[in-house]
Amino acid sequence: MSDYQKIQAYATPVDVQIRWSDQDVNGHVNNARIMTLIEEARVRAVQQWTGTVPDGAGYRRAVRALHTTFDAEVHYGPETTIWVWIPRIGRTSYVVGHLLVQADQPCVYTEITIVVVDTATGKPKPHDRAYRNELETHVGPAYSPELT
Repeated sequence: MSDYQKIQAYATPVDVQIRWSDQDVNGHVNNARIMTLIEEARVRAVQQWTGTVPDGAGYRRAVRALHTTFDAEVHYGPETTIWVWIPRIGRTSYVVGHLLVQADQPCVYTEITIVVVDTATGKPKPHDRAYRNELETHVGPAYSPELT
């Protein structure tokens, strides 16, 4: 069983719409637009998980790090799904995994480290118990592409 097949058992699928204008002169979706699609999928998944959207009240979530691997070109036309889950949870941060798939082929894998920040102090803040529990229900291992 491939990592992609395993991920489908625990990750949340988010269908995204690619626009014709998302392509660049090379005939594939521009990498900056892919990051916007990843962000949209993450926000929609967290909203589905928690029933909330970030509002900055009491705490906010800030991107601390971003790592992306492009394994195949992304094109306008095929249905596009981004699978979202949590590979790691720390004391004040967590990593969100995103696997963008077209035509049942993994194309882009991104890990984004999110830090929870106290709005009053601007400093990292430990997860409250309820939020950590919610994150834990979406934990799974990081994606590793099949080597050929």
